[in-house]
Amino acid sequence: MKQKIIALYYKLKDGVLRTLTANVINKVISLVSSMVITRLMTPAEYGIWSYALNLYSYLSLITGFGLISGSLQFGSENEGKGRAYNFFRYCVEKGSLINLGIVLIAEVAVIVQNLPIEGAKPFVIAIFPLLLLEFIVMMEQSILRAQNRIGDYANILNINSAFIAAGTCGGAIFGVTGVVAGRYLASILSIIYGGKVLWSDSSKIRNAGELYDDEKKQLWRFSLFTGASSAMNCLVYILDVTIIAELIKSAEDVGVYKVGTLIPNALQFIPSSVVVAILPNIIYHRHNLAWVKKNVRNSFLGLISLNVVISGSIIALSPVIIRIVSGEKYLAAVPVMRILTLGYFIGGTFRGLSINLLAAFRRVHYGFFISVVSCVTDIAANFFFISRYGMIGAAYATLLVDTVTAIISFGYLIYLLRKGTINSEVS
Repeated sequence: MKQKIIALYYKLKDGVLRTLTANVINKVISLVSSMVITRLMTPAEYGIWSYALNLYSYLSLITGFGLISGSLQFGSENEGKGRAYNFFRYCVEKGSLINLGIVLIAEVAVIVQNLPIEGAKPFVIAIFPLLLLEFIVMMEQSILRAQNRIGDYANILNINSAFIAAGTCGGAIFGVTGVVAGRYLASILSIIYGGKVLWSDSSKIRNAGELYDDEKKQLWRFSLFTGASSAMNCLVYILDVTIIAELIKSAEDVGVYKVGTLIPNALQFIPSSVVVAILPNIIYHRHNLAWVKKNVRNSFLGLISLNVVISGSIIALSPVIIRIVSGEKYLAAVPVMRILTLGYFIGGTFRGLSINLLAAFRRVHYGFFISVVSCVTDIAANFFFISRYGMIGAAYATLLVDTVTAIISFGYLIYLLRKGTINSEVS
């Protein structure tokens, strides 16, 4: 028994290390590509690209109506039981059909609307169909995570980032049109690579059986609630750009603000790495309360220690970082970066991991409640602060939301663990 525990410990440690390393590489590649793009583009061009990508992010929030999360949860629960592939097949098929409908509706909506950023509409229309390709990439990654193939997941994550960086940086030479084309090329190459990694599983997925009605019901209940919760949580990171564009109507301000978000948003890979590495094992061992408590506690202690050092350094060195990353023309983004980095420390330490753990314990109703609070607070705060303080007001709004949601998510997680009711039926 002791040997099994030791083996499991080293497996988890290896998983966290490999995932963290992969995400570090991923974010370094992404950051370097952002540096190249911001230097090749004027603030106005970068603002147009950021606005188009921002609108595309809304579609990404509802991609597959949460079936990617569902495939991870139910694939992990049924790994080794012979039914995981049934869930994978169902999620791929239904999710692809849903995304096709989303893209068609979104295209019509943009065509008939006037956008606040001049010259952005053609690029918004061009980028929306990318959702169909990126859904496949995310499903490939989800399947690997559900199978706990952390090494393969890390590889496909880095390959995808490298393709995106190469495509967008090369495309930036030709302006926004080139960047959009580069994203398409990157997704196609990533799908091909992922298909090669999952080649032995592809036939099993294609030939998998149908889900039972009860399984479909459970899958959709989990996916819809988790997907809605995740979407509203992520709104915090994209509503700001949209509201800045609507209230200020300046591509330059959008571009400067977006530069201020690059580092704080990139730091999300830290809690994400922990989630990716431990979540399948937490789900699998969720009935072992002592094991769960120990691993959750250690995960939070590690996050706190790491984020104190990283966040403090970035706040102190923000002017230097902006000069290195994007140049003197973006120095107005320094206060934005500092405020968002403080928000990252709070949200990235206590909120992100808490919300994912609550989902793993199937507290989807409470996760949905947190998301509603996050979304409503963010919308109200953005309009209030941006109308009074300009683009820096969006950073204040994000800080407020990070603080509120961290308190209610982390607090409830601690309550469940102390009470020992993580596996009790949810009313």
